[in-house]
Amino acid sequence: MTAGKPVRRYMARVEFLTCKEAIDSMLAKGFSRKLIHERLTADGRCTMKYNTFCEFISNAKKLPPTSSPKHTEGCQPVPARPPRQPGIIKAESKTFPDPRAMDPNDSF
Repeated sequence: MTAGKPVRRYMARVEFLTCKEAIDSMLAKGFSRKLIHERLTADGRCTMKYNTFCEFISNAKKLPPTSSPKHTEGCQPVPARPPRQPGIIKAESKTFPDPRAMDPNDSF
């Protein structure tokens, strides 16, 4: 793009997604965000501003990784949790005595 012109709407996201693998590998190697942005800009692969670039990196960290064969190999499925139910209070096996037939001296 021409210098000085803003990036068209949503084109910054497209640029970021096309360079995502390169960005992830550079971050894993220890490059700073500023240096990554400078290298991509020098190569002509990135025309967005630095602060927009940093926002995309921050938002990408919050998202789960994309599901591709390399991420799903060897992963075990998470077992489903049983549905939560209220606790059930069980009465004792003895039946409650009839108060009319009780002897008051026996109960206390």
